[in-house]
Amino acid sequence: MKFYSVLTKREYQDDKGDTQIQWYKAGFFKETPNGGRYLRLFHQPNESFYVVADGEREEVIQLDE
Repeated sequence: MKFYSVLTKREYQDDKGDTQIQWYKAGFFKETPNGGRYLRLFHQPNESFYVVADGEREEVIQLDE
């Protein structure tokens, strides 16, 4: 199983006027050995998002287009 971090960044000016960047971990992306892909965002801790290729159809997921 592979895990990837989902990051967001905040840019701001410090006291000297220099641009600083802070990175925050917003969640993770998981890819299972059988090809399943899942996204978990920390601001929605009880919700999993299923990732499919654009145009790909899953048996139980039918998107209206």
